[in-house]
Amino acid sequence: MSEYYPDRGWLRPLRRPGFPLRPAQGSFAAMSKRRSLFRAIGFAGWLLWLPHAGAAQTETSVLWLPPTVGRLAPGADVRGSLSSADYRAPNDAYFDTWELEGRVGGSLTIDLKSDDFDAFLYVVGPGLEETLSDDDGGGGCHARITLTFLEAGTFRVIATSAGSRERGVYTLSASATPGPVAEGECGGPDPAALRDLPTDSRRLPVGAQATGALATTDRELPDGTHAQAWALEGQAGQTVNILLESDDFDSFLYLTGPGITSPMSDDDGGGELHARITVSFPQTGTYVVVVNTATKGATGAFRLSARTP
Repeated sequence: MSEYYPDRGWLRPLRRPGFPLRPAQGSFAAMSKRRSLFRAIGFAGWLLWLPHAGAAQTETSVLWLPPTVGRLAPGADVRGSLSSADYRAPNDAYFDTWELEGRVGGSLTIDLKSDDFDAFLYVVGPGLEETLSDDDGGGGCHARITLTFLEAGTFRVIATSAGSRERGVYTLSASATPGPVAEGECGGPDPAALRDLPTDSRRLPVGAQATGALATTDRELPDGTHAQAWALEGQAGQTVNILLESDDFDSFLYLTGPGITSPMSDDDGGGELHARITVSFPQTGTYVVVVNTATKGATGAFRLSARTP
């Protein structure tokens, strides 16, 4: 049993002796009239409300109710896993709760990294006016939150996933000197894999148009699409329009190379189903233009050009 205060955004649990919190065995529908502020978490005998990012914090936030799985010490990494034995959020995502001690004036960056799922972080604690949250702030599909402690006390770090019922191992850390963010965007190809695609003898001179064809023998990216790389020589400060056209498939373009920290990409920027990337080269060197498709398994003829405006 619990008392729900919709204007305050929290529950006051009416605990009964010997009534433990257990993972929910079913799903619960969100019934709040203020859906913009709350999401439901179901427990056996409980209906909890998890504030969205930006919702006001109180000492009795329901994020304090689930039991913790351990402590997160600054400067140390901990490993955990999301599994069907964990509690579930309203989006059907499994989550773990960790405790973190904060000192007034100190700053820490919390990183949640996983190669198995799209990481998502929540942080609540004393002195925080809002629930802190992040999806891909750590680069790739990793989550990162940096906070400065305005009050000392115990904070809760919730490790979860952006998708429903995603499982797998993760690493959680809190550091005063965080490392660099990961390359690439969540769901996109590995930047290193794009850079390593063989160009063979394929070269795209600025001011020219080349023709080619994507075939099933070309490299396959993790999303099941075929890719073909072309070498393009760029001069620092030079602006070039790269256009990929095809009557056989929905064109998709990638560009990577010196000075480009995350691959540039485009789907239909060239009009209709054609792709276009406009770039001002940050450095002089060899860039890689990757001919790709928006549809898994698609192949066919294409035209590729690189021209100055």
